[in-house]
Amino acid sequence: MTSRRSSLDLASTPVVAVRPELDAMGALYEMYAREVHHLAVVADDGAVGLVSTADLLRGIAAWYPKTVVTVGSLCSMPAPAVEASDGIEVAAQSMIDARTDGVLVMRNGCVRGVLTAVDLVRSIAQGPSEPGERVEHEGRGD
Repeated sequence: MTSRRSSLDLASTPVVAVRPELDAMGALYEMYAREVHHLAVVADDGAVGLVSTADLLRGIAAWYPKTVVTVGSLCSMPAPAVEASDGIEVAAQSMIDARTDGVLVMRNGCVRGVLTAVDLVRSIAQGPSEPGERVEHEGRGD
């Protein structure tokens, strides 16, 4: 039986976010420098997307050397997302439904974390924890 953990309990924070007009190579550099594999994509109009390393690499491979490809053209928008209070079961189902390996964790319309399939597997491997127990994950390579 799984203890009741929220999506925010397992999400990586602080969130690494980029603008949609950033070029894909710049986004890959940000991922490398911050040791993450997913970036939130945030636009002026409040639209929020999610892009993975694989999305960026596919986009670069498809367009190189023809043109510079932007993050906004490669990200899922709107991003698959869950509320911070949603259980990890909801997050897992959202990933399955969106056919992706990550979701944004939102609270009051703002991005509060990125939850990945690796985070979910890690939580299963570590076993049950106390509800509300929160560990800050920064640059952990997911």
